[in-house]
Amino acid sequence: MRSVLSLARRNCLCYFRDRASVVFSLMAALIVLLLYLLFLRDMLISSYPSYPGMDHLVDVWVLSGLMGIVAVTTCAGALSTLVSDRADARDADILVTPMGPLRMTAGYILSTFVVGLSMSLLILVLALVYLNATGCPLDAVDVLCAVGLTVPSALSGCVIMYAVTSLLRSQGAFSGMFTVVSVLIGFLTGIYMPMGSMPSAMQVVGTLLPATQLASLFRQTLADDALQNVMGGAGPSVIAEFRTEMGFDLHLGDLVFTPAMSLSYTFVVTMVFLIIAVVMIRRR
Repeated sequence: MRSVLSLARRNCLCYFRDRASVVFSLMAALIVLLLYLLFLRDMLISSYPSYPGMDHLVDVWVLSGLMGIVAVTTCAGALSTLVSDRADARDADILVTPMGPLRMTAGYILSTFVVGLSMSLLILVLALVYLNATGCPLDAVDVLCAVGLTVPSALSGCVIMYAVTSLLRSQGAFSGMFTVVSVLIGFLTGIYMPMGSMPSAMQVVGTLLPATQLASLFRQTLADDALQNVMGGAGPSVIAEFRTEMGFDLHLGDLVFTPAMSLSYTFVVTMVFLIIAVVMIRRR
């Protein structure tokens, strides 16, 4: 266990000491914020002119969705150390120690989880400070639930991205993968455009992503009070349509995901990718 912790500590130090890596791992989140502030915010607010306070709801909606992708991109950024070790054959030096491949895998996954959780909590704190400063209604219990959601978010992000990154052996391949993930994750989680505005095939793909499930849970948690304040006087059908359109509630055909179902689905997918990663390591 000590060797696993030592490797995880070393990987965390490699990530946080490389400031460029930290910034680029947050690039997807920064792009979302820039697009939101420059284009999306006014467009979304103007789409619902009859609802006062829509600015608060739109702010907490986009920041909640942002929480769903931060863990994915920061975990991917943290795994650049894994690719670098393989490209420079440093992983071979580790494998000749008593650690073995499974312990080495545990060390990389643990360090990636720590990075994803730390960055998720940092972004959540910054989001909460902004929302509180703008007067957006927030409930203390909902905030605590959002803090708790950062754990499954970081866990799924680190395991899934490790399984994907373990297939790569060069920095060029990793850079290409990271760019694709950073661009697509914002679309598929319903941040660049609401879920209801996507083509049906894209909605299905997005719904199947654990990051989208967690973004939905963050929205249901953090944006619930703002939604009630803004649209509480509207009819149930109007609120239900808005929740579906904006990705609060996810559907897969006639199946409607409840919070328990979303968490269970995320856990199952995470375990499947963990098994895939372990199988690949054993084969090597």
